[in-house]
Amino acid sequence: LGSMGYGLPAALGAAAAFKAAGEKVTVVDIDGDGSFLMNVQELATIKAEELDVKVMIINNQHLGMVVQWEDRFYKANRAHTYLGLEGKEWHKSANELDIYPDFVKMSESYGIPAKRVIHKADLRAAIEEMVSHEGPYLLDVMVPHIEHVLPMIPGGGGFKDTISDGDGSMFHEERPMKGL
Repeated sequence: LGSMGYGLPAALGAAAAFKAAGEKVTVVDIDGDGSFLMNVQELATIKAEELDVKVMIINNQHLGMVVQWEDRFYKANRAHTYLGLEGKEWHKSANELDIYPDFVKMSESYGIPAKRVIHKADLRAAIEEMVSHEGPYLLDVMVPHIEHVLPMIPGGGGFKDTISDGDGSMFHEERPMKGL
């Protein structure tokens, strides 16, 4: 967990540097959906410059890093961290049409092939397809928003304060999302 919005431009820069040096290197950006949205326009650069950048979006339809802090330290009190449409949360409806935004269509609109993974059992094959594809590719991986990224060190904490167990379910209760 760290800077949001950094992954895609950093991957683009690394791929451009390798290309300028005459090296054929694939660069993989593993990004959250909120972070990816902050610089999604760089898909245009990746396509225009023919950079071999693979993007794997860990899509929980939330600002996941912030949600994790809300769950752990603020009793799951949400402060506008949901990125989807009100009343259409994919995790509740299980309707793929409720996934918003549609990163697969967005990627394809830039001329970059893409695929979505909903079931964990399909992940390995999808990653292999992404990695073996020649050129840029986007893989949208849907994950529950209550799963946390661990280990983490709370703000102001030190190594001895590292949190290494539990997910958001232990802090989460379903609440109506208002003010979206």
